[in-house]
Amino acid sequence: MIISAFNIKNRWLPDFKHSAHLFSSIIVLLLLLSSFTYASGSDNVVKIIEAEGLTRMKERELIELIDFQAGDTLNMERLSAGIKRAFRKGLFHDIKAVSEPFEGGIKLKYVVKEIPLIKEITVSGNKIISGKKIKEAFIFKDGDGFIDELLDKAIDDLRSFYQKKGFLYAEASVVVDYDRMSTIVEIHINIKEGQPQRIEKINIPYHLRAYLRLSDGDIFDRDKADRDIKRLRDYFRKHNYINPVIGPYKYVNGELSIPVIPGPRLNVSFKGNTAISTRDLMKELPFIEEEEVTDELIDETADRIRRLYRTKGYRHAEVAAAVSLQEETFDLSFFIFEGKKMYFRKIGFSGNSISHDVLMSVVSVEEERPFNPELLKKSRDSLIIFYNALGYLNVDIADIKESVYDDGIGIDIEFAVNEGHQIKIRGVEISGNIMIGTDIVKSVLKLNDGVPYNVIDIGDARHRILSLYKRFGYLDAGIEVKSRINNDEAFLNFIITENRPSVAGKIIIRGNRKTRDRIIKRELTIEEGDTYSVEEVLRMKQKIYKLGLFSEVEIDILEPDFSESNEGHLVRDMLVTLKESRPGSVEVGIGYGDYEKFRGSLEIRYRNMGGQNRQIVLRAEKSSVDEKYILNYKEPWLFKRPGLPFNAFLKIEKGESVNFDTRELYYKFDKLSFVSEIEIKLSRNLKAGLAYEYSYTDTTEVAPGAIISKEDAGTLGISSVSPSLFYDLRDNPFDPTSGSINGIVLEFASKAYLSEVEFVKGTFQSTWFFPLKKGVVFAVSLKGGLAHAFGDSKELPLMERFFLGGRTTVRGYTNDTLGPKGDNNVPTGGNVFALLNNEFRISVRKGLGVVVFLDGGNVWQLLNDIDHELKYTIGVGLRYRTPVGPVRIDYGYKLNREEGESSGELHFSFGHAF
Repeated sequence: MIISAFNIKNRWLPDFKHSAHLFSSIIVLLLLLSSFTYASGSDNVVKIIEAEGLTRMKERELIELIDFQAGDTLNMERLSAGIKRAFRKGLFHDIKAVSEPFEGGIKLKYVVKEIPLIKEITVSGNKIISGKKIKEAFIFKDGDGFIDELLDKAIDDLRSFYQKKGFLYAEASVVVDYDRMSTIVEIHINIKEGQPQRIEKINIPYHLRAYLRLSDGDIFDRDKADRDIKRLRDYFRKHNYINPVIGPYKYVNGELSIPVIPGPRLNVSFKGNTAISTRDLMKELPFIEEEEVTDELIDETADRIRRLYRTKGYRHAEVAAAVSLQEETFDLSFFIFEGKKMYFRKIGFSGNSISHDVLMSVVSVEEERPFNPELLKKSRDSLIIFYNALGYLNVDIADIKESVYDDGIGIDIEFAVNEGHQIKIRGVEISGNIMIGTDIVKSVLKLNDGVPYNVIDIGDARHRILSLYKRFGYLDAGIEVKSRINNDEAFLNFIITENRPSVAGKIIIRGNRKTRDRIIKRELTIEEGDTYSVEEVLRMKQKIYKLGLFSEVEIDILEPDFSESNEGHLVRDMLVTLKESRPGSVEVGIGYGDYEKFRGSLEIRYRNMGGQNRQIVLRAEKSSVDEKYILNYKEPWLFKRPGLPFNAFLKIEKGESVNFDTRELYYKFDKLSFVSEIEIKLSRNLKAGLAYEYSYTDTTEVAPGAIISKEDAGTLGISSVSPSLFYDLRDNPFDPTSGSINGIVLEFASKAYLSEVEFVKGTFQSTWFFPLKKGVVFAVSLKGGLAHAFGDSKELPLMERFFLGGRTTVRGYTNDTLGPKGDNNVPTGGNVFALLNNEFRISVRKGLGVVVFLDGGNVWQLLNDIDHELKYTIGVGLRYRTPVGPVRIDYGYKLNREEGESSGELHFSFGHAF
């Protein structure tokens, strides 16, 4: 037997920014509550809670959100707040709370009706208007919630859309198919277009037909007709017609008539202007915008032109105007006397105790610049603001004296300053603070005794105290500042009203259609019961954005819905509103490199597998020397542990190494490899990684000079483990201007984990960026590597050796040509390398930059062979910044060129060299 029940329906689109709808619904709920009767005493204890009708949310999640648990006493105010909270999820059309006797208490059941999700919208019957345009005109979209009450409006909107497009008798019907649970719908739009209205003839002056998009025989599209009228109006305005009247159009029996009344035309001429072009003077005319020519507007225009001249130094410029109207034409002439251009000569100050140089840095006028009276007014205001900031509250610029030179060109300026008394702060008092100590509050004030009294500084201090309180959860704290000024001394009292601190209540996440709640919640560092910190809320918002899953993120701290406090705290729910980005993307790239020549890439990415932020990427790359196919899987939280991302790669590579100049083949290879890696963030800037790779390589057509060991040709399986450590202090990982990145990577290949060869290899790097001045960065990088084969392996395999030379190592040498060589000058690589790069990066303008670089490096066969000098190159390059990185052209010149080598090399590529 049901002894009591109430329900509330969500009759608005699920957008709770329209709080008026929500408020009115809560009023309805409270009225319903008045009829909700239940027993008192122990009979009012909730024994069990159930939920019915849920498909998109787990039962326990709804129960926790409404915030009743078994054993709680039923409270109507708390229940209403809980149901209101559940509606904020944006999932429910109707929630009904039902209670009935159960084991000496009551059973509480939530019966919900969810807002169905639109799975797909299809269009049929349309022949002329595309389905895409019909869907754009339809108020429902794929993935939206479906509201029954809006269906009639949606159909009416489609009919209106068709009528505007010229289909006066079009009919639209909509069929909504629900799934078995009524939580998913498919919408089928059926269109009967009927015969469209066609234009048999357009009545308009012949010479204006070229400006129409509509023509004889077209369907009478009213939107196009409106745009044509606007286009005609713009045409006449552009040709200086005053207030042209175009339309309204009439359509009768296939004839479209567009009345055109151009109105009077304005002819403007300027006489006597030499310093300012006619084109610039025309910009001062207001007549076309105002759509009239009056004496008042003519006088206003003359004043505008006069002010324009005076801002350019023509202090004595004068403007006169004459106008006549003849046969619907206004002839308007402006006669200009420019006079001499005047310049500021000397700028001085009187009555000032502050140095001349300091005051010159404040004013807007400069010596030897054109005279501009507007700058004098601006300088006066700047001086007053400056003096006020130093505590001179009664300062006045009594006069601005002007002295004109005999030549009539130069003018001296003197600002007569009446400073008045300087007021300084002599005491700061804090009152009203209970929970935060006075010393802590004063530490953020930054207002010491003896500093000048400045209203702006005091306001900033007030905001710093508010920020301090908000950091500790006092979101409702208020601060009043009272000042008492006695002679030249000011005494301040910051009166604090702390109010109660706020703690987090329920966390409500809405708008995530695909992404699971837990993926978002694990980025939230404030949990239920924690004290709010505004700074932490902003950090959480940034963390959610960084997931790359959402185009919009809003976090709102809501007003308390329920008056019950928690040990003196205010409990406020947190509403996280999201708008999901498209999880899938396709990227196509094309480029050119000096070694690979033309190259292209295709990447297909899906960011949110299973709604758990797991990514899968399929990428293909091809150039004249190689092709790659990569399947990549990314798990952001391995074993559900934060800060432990996991990556897995399956790679198929085919390539060849060739001589850059002759295109002579050195070797070919086919490689299949599997790589898995994890990364641990040890601190904000320090991260460690561990990778495992198994590769199977078939090396063929190897030039005899490149062979050092038996493993250099044929098939070879290598299994290796690579730990790494990186310390990154760069301000921007993609285009750094300061900071550094330092790291080391080790690689161990052993038969213990099924490798056919055994070796250990280590590489390190230390790269630094120094901003020298605006737009100039000095970058320096030091890299090195050492490898050693052991066990039965005498030499490192060809594919594992170090090579240098090319656009990212030592520019001026071609790809992989620096270091040991075999027969016929074929590069063989080595076990040791050292690389030094230096670069001045100079930003010029609009994304264009210039670099000057010095590179040095070499490769040696073994550690004992390091007895040769580094090979150095010097060069210059151009950079052009694009959204995907800088396009660069570099030319490197060899400083210690050997016989038979070229003097240098030109390199084309994307991205920085290091």
